[in-house]
Amino acid sequence: MIYICSQGDTWDSIAYKAYGDEFLFPQIMESNRQYADYVLFDGGEKINIPDRVYVENTLISTPWQTGNTIKIIKPPW
Repeated sequence: MIYICSQGDTWDSIAYKAYGDEFLFPQIMESNRQYADYVLFDGGEKINIPDRVYVENTLISTPWQTGNTIKIIKPPW
């Protein structure tokens, strides 16, 4: 899928719009290495959004984070 950026889009905001999860941005970055140094996108930039997302999620909680969890994502590369 091709995504056309809006002014001010970031990698995580694009991932949220595309997948509903901002933590999946590394997979979008991997498909768009030519934009790797971008932090904010200009409106109209076209980037590739991978159709299939490979994710391994693990939720962990440590003693000092009682009640909190951390989401760990293992990218496909």
